[in-house]
Amino acid sequence: MLRQLQIHQLQVRFNGEQILNDLSFKVAPGELFAIIGPNGAGKSTLLKSILGLIHPQQGDVSILGDHRKVIVGYVPQSRVIDDETPISASDFVSLGQISGFLPWLSRKEKKALNEIMQFTDTKRLANKPIGTLSGGERQRVFLAQALVRKPDLLLLDESTANLDPEAQIQMMELVKNAAKEWGVTALFICHDLQMVGTYADHVLLLSRQGYKTGHPEDILHDRKLMTTVFHGSSSENGTMHHVPTESELPLAGFPQ
Repeated sequence: MLRQLQIHQLQVRFNGEQILNDLSFKVAPGELFAIIGPNGAGKSTLLKSILGLIHPQQGDVSILGDHRKVIVGYVPQSRVIDDETPISASDFVSLGQISGFLPWLSRKEKKALNEIMQFTDTKRLANKPIGTLSGGERQRVFLAQALVRKPDLLLLDESTANLDPEAQIQMMELVKNAAKEWGVTALFICHDLQMVGTYADHVLLLSRQGYKTGHPEDILHDRKLMTTVFHGSSSENGTMHHVPTESELPLAGFPQ
């Protein structure tokens, strides 16, 4: 089980452009932690930094578990699946289990596969080619693959985007139930603020000008703050962590 996820003074730059600057926050075990903000704020970059796919110039990502390696599940923002892809939904989910040398599933893995497909209501899709599934059905299968090893930490990059409202609710209910039943800690990027208000325990509001963490009601109901972030105002309102310019930081804070 995850004991703590801590981000400490994270800095990420691409081609000289600052994407994440001095970002720090903690996520408690079993939380549903929402990440919101305008396009280009660095939300996906943050998740990829947690996964180790992007290496920050400065700062640390600390993932602490209980006496074993933390298992991380990930549902990316998009996957290109050709309509003619012949792999079945069941085989696709099982790809999340294959970590050894044997190309087939053990009895234990088969049991886990059956359980997670029942949990996500994808067993009815088991023998269907994944390319023939609807958008909502595919997202369920993607989530099942991420959950099949019962991860300690689940990262969702806009997993409800482009789904109809009912499918969005079904997806978030599955994530909520996973957190409740297995103690999974989930970080999810979401543009639907109503969904965030319904399901998130805490929120990170991220922009290029700064960031703020807090309870959903405190973040989402701060009209001035939300207007500043989502409508591009550059005025300083004092409620976000200020992102200093290079001239405001000691030289030691930058590579020489």
